Amino acid sequence: MLFRSLGAPTSRKRDAMLRMGKQLEEKQKQYSKAIVVYEQFVANFPDDAQTPEILLRLGRLYRATGANASALNKFYSVLYSSIQTKSGDEYNDASLRAKMEIAHTHFAAGEYQKAGELYSKIKLLKMTPEESSELAFRMAYIAYLSGDFSKSLTEAQLFLDTFPASPLAPEAQYLFIQSLKKLNRDTEAMKETLELLQAGQKYGQKKPAVWAYWQRKTGNEIANDLYESGDFYGAAQIYQKLAELNDAPDWRGPAIYQFGLCCERLRHFERAREAYRYIIDKIPAASKTASGASIVGENVSTVREMAEWRYEHLNWLEKTENEAFPLINKPIPGPGLPTVGQNGLQPAATQAPVQQAANKIAAPHSSAPAAAPAAVR
Repeated sequence: MLFRSLGAPTSRKRDAMLRMGKQLEEKQKQYSKAIVVYEQFVANFPDDAQTPEILLRLGRLYRATGANASALNKFYSVLYSSIQTKSGDEYNDASLRAKMEIAHTHFAAGEYQKAGELYSKIKLLKMTPEESSELAFRMAYIAYLSGDFSKSLTEAQLFLDTFPASPLAPEAQYLFIQSLKKLNRDTEAMKETLELLQAGQKYGQKKPAVWAYWQRKTGNEIANDLYESGDFYGAAQIYQKLAELNDAPDWRGPAIYQFGLCCERLRHFERAREAYRYIIDKIPAASKTASGASIVGENVSTVREMAEWRYEHLNWLEKTENEAFPLINKPIPGPGLPTVGQNGLQPAATQAPVQQAANKIAAPHSSAPAAAPAAVR
C-alpha cells in the first residue's frame, strides 16, 4: 500500500492521503492515481467522518472514466456508510447526494427511464435551490432525449419559470426551442430564440460565457433553418440580434455576413452592401506579425474575403440588370403586326421579371426588415 511504508502516525497519514487525493483529482486531473489514493483511504479509515465524502468522489471519478458499475457501487456504499457514521441533517445530506449521483449515473449510461424514475422519487425530498434546479433540468432533458417532446416542452417551461437566473437556464431554453421545432411549431421557436438572445442581458451577468455559448448555438441553428426554408426575413432578424450581442470580429463578422445574404435574397441590395461594407472596413485583411503569427483568425479572414466578393458581385448584378432589363422588356413584334411607333402604339408598362419576383417575396411583409445592428450602419 502507498502509505504503509511511511510509518507516520495515523492522523498524519490520514491528512496526507486526503491532501494527495484532492491534489491529484482537482489540480492535476490525474483521475486514475486519485482513485488509488482514495481507495486506500477508504480501506484504512472505513469509519472516518470523511469516508462518505470520499466515496462520493470515488463514484464521480469512476463515472468520469466510464466505469458506471463501479460508480454505482460507491454511491450505494455512501448510503450504507452514512447510516454508520452520520445522523440527523448530516445523514440526510449525504443520503440525498448519493441518490442524486445514482440517478446521474443512470442518466450518463443512457438509461433515461431508470434515471427519470429516480429523479421523480428524489423530487419528494427536501433539497437546496441548486439541487432542485438541477433535478428540474434533468427531468426536461430526459423527456427530450426520450422523444417525448410535449413533456420536454412542459418541463423546460416549468424550469424557466421557476429558475430563470440559473446557469442551466440558457440550455433549458435551447431544449424548449428544440422541442418546439420537433413539434413543427417553427414560428414559436423563432420568437423564443429572439427572447433567448435578449435574456442574457438580464440573467447572463454571472455566467456570461455559458449564456454566450447557448445563445450563439441556438441562434445559428434556428437562423440557418429559417434561411434554408426560405424565410429570409425571419433569419435576418435573428442574425441581426446575434450581431448585437458581441463586437468581437469572430462573432459579429459571420453574423453580419449572414444578415447581408438575407438582405440579398430579399433584394434589399443597399442594406446588403452596408453589411458587407462594414465587414470590409472593420475586419483587417489577412496578414502576419514579424513572428509569423496571424493578426486575425483564418475563419474571420475568410469571412472578409467572402464579403468583398459579395460586394463586388452586387455591383455587377445591379449594373447588369439595369442594362439588360430594358432590352428584355421590349416587346417583339409578331408577323404582320405593327411595330412600336406605328399607328401610335406604345409598349405596355410591365415590370421586370426579377422585380415581380421581388414583390412576391416581400408581399407577406408590410415593411422592410428591421433596422440593421448599429455596427452595420
